Amino acid sequence: MKKQFKRTTLLLLAAVMAASMAGCGNGGGNSSTPSSSTPNSSGSSTGASDAAPSRDPIEYELMFSEAASQPYVEETWLFPKVIKEKFNVTLKVMPIPSSSYGDKVNMAIASQSIPDIMNSVDLNTLNDMGSKGMFLNMAKYLDQMPNAQTAFAARSDLSICKASEDAWYALPSKVPSPNLPKTSIDFITMIRGDILKEQGLSVPTTYDELYDVFKALKTAYPDSYPWVTRMKNNTLIWTLAPSVGLSMDITDYTMWDEASGKFKTALDDENFKFLVDFMRKCYAEGLLDQEYAISDTTTWEDKIIAGKGFFSIDYFARPETMTNAAVSGGNTSYTLNPILPPATENGEAKVYAKNVPVSYQGISAKVEAPERLMEVYDWWFFSEEGAMLGYFGEEGVSYTIGSDKKVSYVYSDDANSVTSIASKYGVDYYGFCGLMPGDFGYTIDFENDPNMSDPAKETYRVYQGQTVGSCPAVNYTGDALETRKDFTANLQTAMIGEIDKFIMGQRPMSEWDAFIAEFNAQGYDAYIEAKNTML
Repeated sequence: MKKQFKRTTLLLLAAVMAASMAGCGNGGGNSSTPSSSTPNSSGSSTGASDAAPSRDPIEYELMFSEAASQPYVEETWLFPKVIKEKFNVTLKVMPIPSSSYGDKVNMAIASQSIPDIMNSVDLNTLNDMGSKGMFLNMAKYLDQMPNAQTAFAARSDLSICKASEDAWYALPSKVPSPNLPKTSIDFITMIRGDILKEQGLSVPTTYDELYDVFKALKTAYPDSYPWVTRMKNNTLIWTLAPSVGLSMDITDYTMWDEASGKFKTALDDENFKFLVDFMRKCYAEGLLDQEYAISDTTTWEDKIIAGKGFFSIDYFARPETMTNAAVSGGNTSYTLNPILPPATENGEAKVYAKNVPVSYQGISAKVEAPERLMEVYDWWFFSEEGAMLGYFGEEGVSYTIGSDKKVSYVYSDDANSVTSIASKYGVDYYGFCGLMPGDFGYTIDFENDPNMSDPAKETYRVYQGQTVGSCPAVNYTGDALETRKDFTANLQTAMIGEIDKFIMGQRPMSEWDAFIAEFNAQGYDAYIEAKNTML
């Protein structure tokens, strides 16, 4: 039977939020704060009438993970400028390359020398170190954060951010919104549309068809590996899990059992083993990149652009970014097309809708004048105006608003795609936006945007409404948090590596049950038991 998924009723919650804010000042916010103004249609969303009362200047250090594809540009990034104008608060931005960011975070925490604001920190780390006094407990400032209170009341899924009713250390970043598919979908499947057309092949809709397409492409391009990726096997399997009827957690190979209302291992589920065996067969026949387990982003990009691979699983924006890169390099016929995943009889050709924020950030418990910073974040991460700034930028500069709150991008010579607009203005970035504009009824007018690239339009078109609900999110505390930390430190990477051995043929599938027993002996089943105590 087809697994049933728990669905987060985000649209209903957004409606509740809108209703709770109706009539409370300009644009639906609380009229007693500067955070409630609605972006106007005549220019900047931060006019003088919206400015906060004059205050002494103050500066905060903000350390963030800088993506190579979206580097920090002080001259054009919008949010530091707007926050300075609105609150007299200067954010001293400290970009750290994403490749080394995790190490920097760990070093800062270990040395107990963290900046005022630390972007992209693991939720459990924030809860753990927050309880020990390293990160600010923002629950103490909720009375000064009316927009945050409204958001928490309207969206039950935001409770994942809190360690308890009295302990809140994690600011939610890029909270998913069903009105904006890019915010609610992480990974999708994609394939070279121009190569399919060249070879007279149809888009595969089943795993048998996908295998046949791989075989045909391998025959036509013997030096290629039709399936190339930079993702680990847990991410690949998680992305494909709805297609075989699994409700799976990306972090730990557990699955949600609707009947019992608990998590259990996915390792002994036949649908999970089907995906592992499919990858094993593809690897053995040279259809899956032999370096898939060690490929980094640059290596993968080179292969998918140069025609060394044709099918992949990656982020929602990748069809546009890779197509643009290839065309800019001279391959004007190149198209990397979004496609729905293949599906079995028990699955659906859909992907998961995220039910938790993309990332979290923490504030140092030693930060100066915390109430000043909380006022900024209450506006920036939880108000309508702040949501528009964080995701779209500044009205008239990077976007315009049409009828029915449909947003169109503003293009320029150095920002001629959705992705390059985000890069230029520092918008739609992990850590620099909280609630999404979709929570306030905004959508992207991709069908009528004359400048949006065809790959970007096609990605929105293909995946509009094509999601299933994720399994329940879990916030670990107490003994379960310690068990979780032990799992991530000692078992998580080892499990990924051991499953790679099966995919690569280094271990026969006949040893699968022994593999499960090995990890249960190391505490995997005890970890799942502890996880269930958090439900």
